[in-house]
Amino acid sequence: MVVILTSELMLASTASSHGKQHQVKVAQVGSVEKALKVIKENRPHVFLVDLQVPKLNVAELGEQIAALADAVAPLTIAYAQHVEVELLESAKQAGFDQVLTRGQLNSQLGRIVADAK
Repeated sequence: MVVILTSELMLASTASSHGKQHQVKVAQVGSVEKALKVIKENRPHVFLVDLQVPKLNVAELGEQIAALADAVAPLTIAYAQHVEVELLESAKQAGFDQVLTRGQLNSQLGRIVADAK
């Protein structure tokens, strides 16, 4: 399973399409609270985080993910536009497993979803 925290419907749709192709469930959520609930209940393999979600506190989210039990914690991949250098750096400092530009995520999304089986 893949959980995507984003308000961008295009990326969520693309991920869902890859999910159907590889028989991987993809869940889009619009808030940190909903994301954490889905993660705790479903134990997904991957958690994708759009760093440009309005009002997202990257450091706080990093702490919340770190507080999850190891058995529940998914691979975390944060992403943002390449021009958002400070935002990308804040995700690295917050402890996300991978930090990608939006372009990198778009080119790797099919593999990321397929690997989430």
